Amino acid sequence: MMRTFFFTLLLTSIAAFGADRDRAKWLSVADKLITTNPESYAWDWGEGVEMSGLMQVWERTKDDRYAAWVARWADFHVPRGLDVLLGNNADSPRKGYCGRWVAGTALLYLNEARPKPEYLKTASEVAQFIRAGATRSPEGAPAHWFGNFQIWVDTLNMTCPLLSKLSKIENQPEYLEDCVNQLLVSARHMQDEKTLLFYHMWDWQYDKRSAVQWGRGNGWIIMSLADTFEYLPKNHRLYKPLKQMAEKHARGLLAAQDKDGVWHTVMNDPTSYAECSATAMTVYGWLRLVRLGVLPTRYRAAALRAWAATNERWVKDGMVAGVSAGTNPSDKDGYFTRPQGAYTWGTGAYLLAGAEVDRMR
Repeated sequence: MMRTFFFTLLLTSIAAFGADRDRAKWLSVADKLITTNPESYAWDWGEGVEMSGLMQVWERTKDDRYAAWVARWADFHVPRGLDVLLGNNADSPRKGYCGRWVAGTALLYLNEARPKPEYLKTASEVAQFIRAGATRSPEGAPAHWFGNFQIWVDTLNMTCPLLSKLSKIENQPEYLEDCVNQLLVSARHMQDEKTLLFYHMWDWQYDKRSAVQWGRGNGWIIMSLADTFEYLPKNHRLYKPLKQMAEKHARGLLAAQDKDGVWHTVMNDPTSYAECSATAMTVYGWLRLVRLGVLPTRYRAAALRAWAATNERWVKDGMVAGVSAGTNPSDKDGYFTRPQGAYTWGTGAYLLAGAEVDRMR
């Protein structure tokens, strides 16, 4: 019995050391980020995820350096006006592009640290555009841009975090209903019944979906579910079907996790390269959904294994590598050949995941 006690104590100490080391890496990424010029970062989807991730580091540490840096980014962009921010001005090649929406979520996080009427006003105006200005499918899901007639998995994370959070701030239950509907519509048309994973895109004009179950795309799905459930009451009429969707997707993700604990850029093809952002997004989504009681606790261990592998494989000197470049729907070769590097959306996903890990401490 004494030998068992000391063996258990040793394992606990090793685990605690690993957790402290990984937390130090997480904070080193945030610290490296704030040494750069915030005004050099665009108002776009990757930057929106990155700013949201940094604000979650602020939420865990209350270190004002992080909020101050994001405030400089916001104060540079917000005065430019909504049409410019949303890319709806005459010079924009993709009017109504959803990638411009997610930055509104970062403003809501920033407003919690440094309340400012302009932040909440701009985020609210972005939400109003999503609700009333975006092209919508017959079932009510937003298109990726004006005249696109396609639902992409990416679009869900451009809308659901913002609308679900604002649904509580502004007492707008229809915003939350919108998020749930978008998720259920995406499952009807993009989730594969065999693997339980999601394809990248569905075109509602031709009732045709793209060919690949994309890694980061499935990360967008699980994050969108987690952020929507954060505000969805358990007595909501759509709570049960959305919970079933989350459970189903989680089973698919678990089956696709490789022996090292990570996921690949084509999730159902382990010959494609292992990819950091898909892995970090799944860590975030799983841990948040376990914390909210949506998923069973067995997913926690799988998420922590992925988190340890992420830090070991891809995080060094305050940089997050192994992230695939921006990706459009294509054939499988298009995903296999996308370059890898350090990108804003990967850094943001990593910071978000680390915040959920830190909540467990």
